[in-house]
Amino acid sequence: MKKMNNKGFSLVELIIVIAIMAILIVVLAPQYLKYVEKSRNSTDLQNITEIKTALEVYSADPDAVVGLPNGSTVEITITATGGNITQDYTDGGNSFAALALQETDLTVTEIKCSSKNKWTAYKLQGTGNAQGGIDWKYAADGGTNALTDFLAALGVSSASGYTY
Repeated sequence: MKKMNNKGFSLVELIIVIAIMAILIVVLAPQYLKYVEKSRNSTDLQNITEIKTALEVYSADPDAVVGLPNGSTVEITITATGGNITQDYTDGGNSFAALALQETDLTVTEIKCSSKNKWTAYKLQGTGNAQGGIDWKYAADGGTNALTDFLAALGVSSASGYTY
């Protein structure tokens, strides 16, 4: 009589392995989600920094078609569906923000707010100052602490921010 070859796993062993995997998923999933949100927030901060830098560099360029004069304002809003230049300084049919972003190959409409928990939209407003630079204000929407969280992530004081 031949002996049966029992090289497989028993039902109890399989259930134990599945239970251990379920416990690991329950413990690790919140950490994973926290890292994903942190990455989304970093993407938003990088995008606003790129936009801000593009506008500052273009404003300082003596060969720029149009600059941002003292007291003139430019405003860019970024939402989950895309960005939009909501206010732009225009001189002779030339738009300051549109030209500045075009020079750096940034397409505002393709930049989207990535954050889901801290803020759901953000705004950058620049006003030309007497020294030829740009003074910045920021806004964030999406909850009671959205602006505070956004300003803290940017590392700017609350005096630099305004609300929607």
